[in-house]
Amino acid sequence: MPEFIYTPLSDQDDIEDGLFLGHLDVMGKSGTATTRTTRRPDGGMGIILFPAVVDLLDGMTGLLRRGRGRFTSSGMGPPLTFKLNGQVMSIRRRLTVIDESSPQAVADAVWAAAQKLSNALLPRVTEATEYTETMEDGSIGYIDYRVQLPAAMSRFQEARKSLTYRTAP
Repeated sequence: MPEFIYTPLSDQDDIEDGLFLGHLDVMGKSGTATTRTTRRPDGGMGIILFPAVVDLLDGMTGLLRRGRGRFTSSGMGPPLTFKLNGQVMSIRRRLTVIDESSPQAVADAVWAAAQKLSNALLPRVTEATEYTETMEDGSIGYIDYRVQLPAAMSRFQEARKSLTYRTAP
């Protein structure tokens, strides 16, 4: 089973809008992927954690609901590609296979990492960001991770539950 670890950078006590910087490390049976860089001692800036988690959860949700296909993360530094084919989900970074496991094992690992990050950092978010996004109805709304992350987690949980029912003997 792969492991996903989100690590916030230290000294971010003044972040109130959820734009925490950090890293994602993915360890699998066949390899690893990280947002860290060897050129800087702290690994460099990395990623903005909550947008990366929401991107991963929403992409995985679509993949699990379809039951096949692929999803390439866009918010995680070096993009990871998840491919679901039958009862095997592969995780690749470029052409390198990081892991091949059951969809349930990958979903469980993604869920555990998202839940751990949410429990650790979401209570510290007290306001929406200064950035906006275009809503489905065409209006402009502020990005608020107090809403977006729990919503993405809820959608992912529903897709994960349906996966359990589909794969049960």
